[in-house]
Amino acid sequence: MSQVLYRSLSGILIKCLFKNRCSCDWIKYLKEYIDSYYFVDNRSSKLVYDFLDKYFPLRRELAEDYVIRQYSDNPEKIFYSAVDLLLYLDQNPDCDYLLYWQNLDDDNDIKQFTLQYTDDGKMIFGVSIYGNELESEKSIEVFNEVRNYLNSPIACITGEEPPPWNSIDFIDFCNERYDPARL
Repeated sequence: MSQVLYRSLSGILIKCLFKNRCSCDWIKYLKEYIDSYYFVDNRSSKLVYDFLDKYFPLRRELAEDYVIRQYSDNPEKIFYSAVDLLLYLDQNPDCDYLLYWQNLDDDNDIKQFTLQYTDDGKMIFGVSIYGNELESEKSIEVFNEVRNYLNSPIACITGEEPPPWNSIDFIDFCNERYDPARL
């Protein structure tokens, strides 16, 4: 994109945001996400599907296939459904993996689900909602509901950043992020 066009678009966006008088249709696509992450001490595809059925009954996987090892140029295996992949990951605790689902229910506050299988046999659940204030009422409400559902001892709220790949780093990650329970 040319610098002139970029500056023009940036200027329009800034005027819209700061003057709060935007009639631009495209502004609705520039939403920020608040992410919250939840530690689960063991792997269970049943828990994943129970969670998806509760919070994402209308959902779409955001991948067409799943290669083992993820991001590898020479895959050992290829799965064409999350069901088969999750069964494999349940049985291979040293295999890390990152999956995403989109919520197709526009009325649901939770817009996306991230599932991080750690390299040490654990899981990190992540949910994303629209917003930019980590301490908003909606963010805390969703956080507490999901944390209670998962019975997660370690959890945090952050803004658009992925979780670490193992549980030890995740604990440190959460200790440096917002957790309403620590207040």
